[in-house]
Amino acid sequence: MKSSIKNSLLALMMVLGLFFQSCNSDTDPSAEAVVELNMKAQTTQSTIATGRSINSGFVFTEVLLGVSELEFETLEENEREDEEGEDENEEIEYEGEFIVDLLTGTSSPDFGMADLAPGIYEEIEMEMEPFIDGQHSVFIAFNYTNANNEVINVEYTFDEEIEFEIEDENGFQLDGGVANQMLIVFDLDALFAGIDLSNATADDDGVIRINSTSNSEIAALIESNLDQTFEAGEDDDDDGEFDDDEEEDDDDDDDDDDDDDDDN
Repeated sequence: MKSSIKNSLLALMMVLGLFFQSCNSDTDPSAEAVVELNMKAQTTQSTIATGRSINSGFVFTEVLLGVSELEFETLEENEREDEEGEDENEEIEYEGEFIVDLLTGTSSPDFGMADLAPGIYEEIEMEMEPFIDGQHSVFIAFNYTNANNEVINVEYTFDEEIEFEIEDENGFQLDGGVANQMLIVFDLDALFAGIDLSNATADDDGVIRINSTSNSEIAALIESNLDQTFEAGEDDDDDGEFDDDEEEDDDDDDDDDDDDDDDN
């Protein structure tokens, strides 16, 4: 009898042990892919003073985005959404009122960390809403030098809710048990491509304001460029550059070295 009870207790302990082991593996944070997100503005030239300059001669002094949601989606989730529509209960990795300063690469509040299932993600969905001071979704201030060599202050604002899908044809690989550095870049060159301010109208204070009611035709052109301004990728060494771009640069350097060897 005692032997039977002992065997029963032993079996029960083994079952409980397997149960708790299963629970621990399900909730083990090391199985999750931890994501740390950064955003910044990009131009073809270096920072000048407190701003950034592009080929047009614009010098940017402030670039703010009002980001309300950021959601990472796998190919399967994206296909299901195309077939069935958006799932209102789907988890959103970042949700709030994040005012992102793209010149400093900072956010208020900070994006912090997010936990995702490890795997390959096809796109990042980003929503922006007008909660920057003045009820703007986008606020960009820059200096423009006109044909008379006069420096003019310019402000571009966008005041509507807008959503972007930032895709990568190769996908974003997020590894479990480690911190994955993700970078979203806002390309100022692409945003202001083809924009001519020579005929823009300044307000009484001398500032050129570009929005839905002032210089609206220019505003519409800039808005049409918005879809082309965002790019995302992995930045595991946290140096502000996409890892894929660095690998391509290394390959180019190797090719140059091979060419030099051939010449010798």
